[in-house]
Amino acid sequence: MWTNSLICLLALSGLGEAVPYSSQLHKKTALAIVDVQNDFITGSLGNTRAPSILPKIYQLLDNHTWPFIAASQDWHPIGHVSFASAHHGKASGDLVNDSFVDTPTKIETQMLYADHCVPNTWGSELESGVQSRLHNIEGFTSPVNYIKKAQDHRVDSYSAFADNQYHRFTTLHSELSLHGIETLVVTGLATSACVRGTSIDGIKLGYEVVLIEDATESFSAEDKATAIAELKGWGVQVMNLTTWESANPTPSKQTGGREL
Repeated sequence: MWTNSLICLLALSGLGEAVPYSSQLHKKTALAIVDVQNDFITGSLGNTRAPSILPKIYQLLDNHTWPFIAASQDWHPIGHVSFASAHHGKASGDLVNDSFVDTPTKIETQMLYADHCVPNTWGSELESGVQSRLHNIEGFTSPVNYIKKAQDHRVDSYSAFADNQYHRFTTLHSELSLHGIETLVVTGLATSACVRGTSIDGIKLGYEVVLIEDATESFSAEDKATAIAELKGWGVQVMNLTTWESANPTPSKQTGGREL
């Protein structure tokens, strides 16, 4: 009995170091891939600027090893509050006022969109190149947590940490804490919406947040620039992938290609 207890304690104590040693490992740093789903690329909310970020995300998955990877997905039920189809007479792009779930007298403004990211549809799936890489990684080099957000039809959720009303939180913060993560490297779609919400909540929760500028996109250059300016004001570090890699060389690069 005592031996079994000791084995369990040893196993639990190693949870934060669960990733096998790799010369490409970025310690205490997690990668967040925000909503890189088909509907946000070529689907119902397609964006011609979105495909440009995919090679950068592939590079972060192919050339780096992470103690933890989070891949968030919008996961909306039919009739979700963000769908224009759920509001009679309304169209995509319209704004409506909705009551807070916990405080009916408190009102928030909700942007309406075309139906998107409904579970078990092609549009809700992660982009195939990202998904295939995550499948190859999970269980071998890095733990991967799929965060399915905005499942409550009454409230939207831009952030991978919580819904827009902070009514319900995902498991992301607890998972990052469990793995000893201090820095969150953020990528994905869209800069002005879910990337923005995830980055700001990361700062609020005490993480160092780095946004890879060429691994995120919005619907226009102006929209992206406005979001980035706001995020810098929150303390988010913004840099392109080449600059980030230069500032965060893997041990194998630091030793001229020799593994430590």
